[in-house]
Amino acid sequence: MTTALAPGRYAIAQGKAYGAVMLGMPGSAQMARAESQAYFIACANGALGGQMIPVPGGVLIKDKKGAVMGAVGVTGDSSDNDAAAAMAGVEATGLTGEA
Repeated sequence: MTTALAPGRYAIAQGKAYGAVMLGMPGSAQMARAESQAYFIACANGALGGQMIPVPGGVLIKDKKGAVMGAVGVTGDSSDNDAAAAMAGVEATGLTGEA
């Protein structure tokens, strides 16, 4: 049985990456912050046009000196597996990720 990719997943993956780069923290840290300070994450998401998805799967990409270069977002499995897949992809390029 073949399952088609739901088109909404592209926006979810982008939202995970967007939140990571805009807040300077990976999705796992965003989720922890949302659990402890839900009002802050809700307001930040509002300020960012509702585009961030604050869950694991948004991974910061860093160069060899630790400077943030951008982020990648992965979705389609559990959030923890999404983060692991994103980290594997980042590390395969020789860069460092923060999940």
